[in-house]
Amino acid sequence: MRRPIGLSLVYRLLNPGPVVLVSSLYKGRAGITPIAWHMPISDDPPVIALEIWKGHFIYKAIEATGDFVINIPSSEMVKTVRDLGSVSAGKVDKFRKYNLREETAGKVKSPRLKSAIAVIECKLRRDTRLFKKYGIVIGRAVYAEAEDSVFTDRWHPERSGPRIMQHLGNRIFSVAERLA
Repeated sequence: MRRPIGLSLVYRLLNPGPVVLVSSLYKGRAGITPIAWHMPISDDPPVIALEIWKGHFIYKAIEATGDFVINIPSSEMVKTVRDLGSVSAGKVDKFRKYNLREETAGKVKSPRLKSAIAVIECKLRRDTRLFKKYGIVIGRAVYAEAEDSVFTDRWHPERSGPRIMQHLGNRIFSVAERLA
């Protein structure tokens, strides 16, 4: 039986995609933060939208650098993802605090997360209205990689190995274990 839900929860109905860790640079320092509100908005060219609060370090970093990396963590990193979301990169070097290893990206200045199971390097597409008014960051994907053991032309939850995770709200995450 269905029941009404508050409009503030609608995004949870529409967000079955994986939680991601977005990395960028600000004044020479790398930052990384979890983002659950994201969506592809075009596949040709590949364009992705992220919602990022204007007060976040990563928002300022993306605006200053003009690029970012979407790092997809495995479910084995759930504690790290929770921790990354509970501290400001404006106050703490998150890569150092949580022993995360950066790697050089191929097409953008922002660093990639070495332990990510997939990465998407993006160049910022400046849309002042969406960016300033709503905190919507739009990026054109310029390069991507994924672990072939868990991703070919789709994610493979039926295989053993790392899994993607979805953010369900608060500090709760879900992991797919099988195909339906």
